[in-house]
Amino acid sequence: METTDLCLLGQKYQSDKARGVGKHNYTPDYHKILNEYRNEWTNILEIGIGYYDLMVKVVGVNYAKGASLRMWREYFPNAHITGCDINPECMFEEERITTLICDQNDKKSLVNMIEKVGTPQFIIDDGSHYIRHQEKSFEVLWKYLENGGIYIIEDIAKKYLERIKGLADCKEDCKVIHEHRTNKDSQGFIAFIKCV
Repeated sequence: METTDLCLLGQKYQSDKARGVGKHNYTPDYHKILNEYRNEWTNILEIGIGYYDLMVKVVGVNYAKGASLRMWREYFPNAHITGCDINPECMFEEERITTLICDQNDKKSLVNMIEKVGTPQFIIDDGSHYIRHQEKSFEVLWKYLENGGIYIIEDIAKKYLERIKGLADCKEDCKVIHEHRTNKDSQGFIAFIKCV
């Protein structure tokens, strides 16, 4: 499998999404899905930021909180990146990165957060990984996603991949564009596009 620009950035920032860093091998597929939007998108939201005590077990001692936020910032040079998390320990601010407290299992918290973020072109859910939380976040946030935007739910237990794919059936403007399911990954992801 090809080593892409996104793979290299994931390795640079020690994101567990990156091939060769953690247990996932998402970045080659993410690059295929997202590359055409790199210079176009300006507003990106990631649910789940990560913090040292959690992620050191996955990627090692070089981990710094917000690794994937920094990866996205470099991959999308014209975008502001917002990360949200329930854990105050994850909060930080950097150039073109904002972080917000949010409980992805609480509708009011999600709405308050997205009202600050605006209309993202890309939402990626790397939060709690609980299927009910993933479903709730999708149900609340989908209407805020820009037309033509992409929503990815990652780290889905394989037994729930079909259930998450089924979320598209409940929306007239939603289509599954990619399913990541390999023997090498213990989990997968589903990518949806908001049809215009």
